[in-house]
Amino acid sequence: MEPAKSSQRDIQALAGLSSAALPVLMARPQSMRALELRAYDGVSLVYVNNRPVPQPAPGEVLVRVHSAAVGEADLLLLNGRYGVQRPLPIVPGIECSGLVVQSGGGLLARALVGRRVACLISGASDGTWAEYVCVPAWQCVPLRSFVSYEQGATLLSSGIMAWALLDTARSRGSRGVAHTAADSQLGRMLAQLSLRRRVPTLHIIERGEQGEALSGLGATHILNSQSTVFPQQLSQAFESHGISVVIEANAGLNSDLLLRALPTGGSLLMCGSQPDVDCTFDPSELVYRHKRLEGFLLSDWMANAGYARVVQAALVVQRLLSNDARAEAPQLMSLDNYHTALELVFRRRVSNSRILFALHRDN
Repeated sequence: MEPAKSSQRDIQALAGLSSAALPVLMARPQSMRALELRAYDGVSLVYVNNRPVPQPAPGEVLVRVHSAAVGEADLLLLNGRYGVQRPLPIVPGIECSGLVVQSGGGLLARALVGRRVACLISGASDGTWAEYVCVPAWQCVPLRSFVSYEQGATLLSSGIMAWALLDTARSRGSRGVAHTAADSQLGRMLAQLSLRRRVPTLHIIERGEQGEALSGLGATHILNSQSTVFPQQLSQAFESHGISVVIEANAGLNSDLLLRALPTGGSLLMCGSQPDVDCTFDPSELVYRHKRLEGFLLSDWMANAGYARVVQAALVVQRLLSNDARAEAPQLMSLDNYHTALELVFRRRVSNSRILFALHRDN
């Protein structure tokens, strides 16, 4: 899904978000290093390769990638489970930060040249695990001067995603929300935004230390899913906090339990899943209690909300991001270490999207 044509209001929104554009004087090479996926079977057929630097189409920009995120959604893509399978070979990667060095034409695309941005890939284009990537201009959010490239690499999947999920939950009429993102970047941002927006929020965790991290951000309603009394506590918490929407960031073994605990007419809003875990549901909850399973895709929300609304969200979440002094620093790796990076994510040895491929270190 693509948004309507960019307006002058969208360009004006940039003025309130980002510092002045940087001069773009660097010579752009003809080829670049990139990771290339040659079969949808995980990591075994991923290779480092030289590819031509892409040229932006109208409405797109060329981004010189600084940091590219590696997360569980990328593992789904490598296994052919992230949307429609594109013809191979492709460059994987969904999210990055970098510098816009060229416009393919269009009002918004030209206004972004020279700006530091966070980017999200969707559709049929190549991904972010490369030194350069072409991105639709409306899927690029300028970074504030106090936000680093490393922080910006996951800005969309954490900050903007949290804003969009809370917006969607409230639009369903839910007074409160619950989520399973624990103390991940998404979970931490949900904790901060829900406090700011005074939304009663239940934080569902798997380990005690995750609760401590969320408590440090001001979260007060926390349940451990490993507790023997978790099912009873869940139903009681949903009722007492007016929760009729659960944000399911790790769809898997507990998803059916969450659906059953929801009140009649409630929704399970699914925005992520564990790459190696399937989930099942009791259809009677959907048929007789009118509950809903809903998928959530950030790029769809961005297209529907409009660029000015995305910029408004970015103003808030970047400030919150810079104020989170306890946030875990990412691990930086080169493209040559991709097997190690993917193995750490697959084994859940690191928090989701806490590994970044470091591409250009001098922009």
